[in-house]
Amino acid sequence: MTSPPRPASPDDGPVNAMAIAAFALSVLAVFVTPAALAGVVCGHLARRQIRRRGERGDSWAQAALIIGYLLIGAAVAGLLLFGGFVATFFGIMAGAG
Repeated sequence: MTSPPRPASPDDGPVNAMAIAAFALSVLAVFVTPAALAGVVCGHLARRQIRRRGERGDSWAQAALIIGYLLIGAAVAGLLLFGGFVATFFGIMAGAG
């Protein structure tokens, strides 16, 4: 007896290459901060392509977005913190003279 053919599932499609690239860029952003922005942009584009083409890789794109946005937020917080320290330092220096 032969078994009936199984229906095609979403796991049978190709993985979206832009989703993998988005994830790689977001992880690279740990060392090269501007790559986070590229990872976020590619992640959004990949999710749109995945929905339109029926490809796999949405979890890769979503992970890229999460990592990218977290790293962008950390970079902005670091810049604000650094700016606060610089402003405080120059404020103290201006008042000491």
